[in-house]
Amino acid sequence: MDRIESMKIFRDISYSLSLTKTAANMNLSRSYVTRCVNELEQWLDTKLLQRTTRSISLTRDGEQFLSHCHHIIDYIDKIQIQQ
Repeated sequence: MDRIESMKIFRDISYSLSLTKTAANMNLSRSYVTRCVNELEQWLDTKLLQRTTRSISLTRDGEQFLSHCHHIIDYIDKIQIQQ
C-alpha cells in the first residue's frame, strides 16, 4: 500500500463524504478506494470512517488523522516543488 496515496484518498473522502465520488474524482476503482481506507485503518489500528449504507462521516480519530494528512501531503508537495 502506498500510504501517501492512501492519505490523499482519505483526504478526498473527507471532502466528498463518498467513496464512489472519490473513486471518480481520482480516476480509481471504488474497490481500490475501499481497500486503501481499510488498510489505513488496519495500519493505524483504529476506525477512521463511520460508514452506513447512506452516509459516511469521520470518526474522532479520523478527524485527527485528517489533520496529520494535510500536514504530510502539504510537506511532500513542497518537497516535490523544490526538486
